[in-house]
Amino acid sequence: MKLPWAELLVILVSAGALGYYAFVFLPRQLHRWRCQSLRAFARAIELRTHGRFGNAETLADLANRVALRLGFSLQERRQLELAVYLRDIGMVGIPYAILNKETPLSAIEQMTLHKHPEISAAIVEQIPGLWQVAPLVRLHHVRYQEQMDAPLAAHLLSALDDFVRIATQESSLEALVRLQQGAGTCYHPQIVSALTEEVHTVPLEEGLPLRRSAALWL
Repeated sequence: MKLPWAELLVILVSAGALGYYAFVFLPRQLHRWRCQSLRAFARAIELRTHGRFGNAETLADLANRVALRLGFSLQERRQLELAVYLRDIGMVGIPYAILNKETPLSAIEQMTLHKHPEISAAIVEQIPGLWQVAPLVRLHHVRYQEQMDAPLAAHLLSALDDFVRIATQESSLEALVRLQQGAGTCYHPQIVSALTEEVHTVPLEEGLPLRRSAALWL
């Protein structure tokens, strides 16, 4: 028995709507909810460090725009955004006195601070559904000369972390100059090139206002 065209059309539309909900809308909504939750952790770290570390929202926005220039897939960009919010969660394991010391850190204090990527990755590995982001978190301070074969997303996160920090403290122009000087040594040349194009197209101060402290959001 053949179905009437009207009934067949209803079935096809219903199947299409169900597919859209299951494979497009729901994953997008879940990612949005995750990011909203993780922003709270990122802001807590910024408050604990008086704005010295973090700038997660500025970095997340810029990372997505540069990743688009580099041809990252949607899944890669979503993982990158999660890594942005999770990269400094390990700061909870670093003594408050070190995080907020006004004078230069001693060698031992610097070694302690440099442990935060590993602490962050160890924490992320324990979060259900986010373990795949841990490698990016662990490598978010990777240097190009030391580990050229690291994922491009890790090199991007490393370069942008330094760029946003310098731009916040000084200016986006100074930050860009320093990254260009470090291209091929500290930073992946492809990343520096894409970032330069993006900043020239949309200056950081116009793309998203810089914030020195998460207290400004509260």
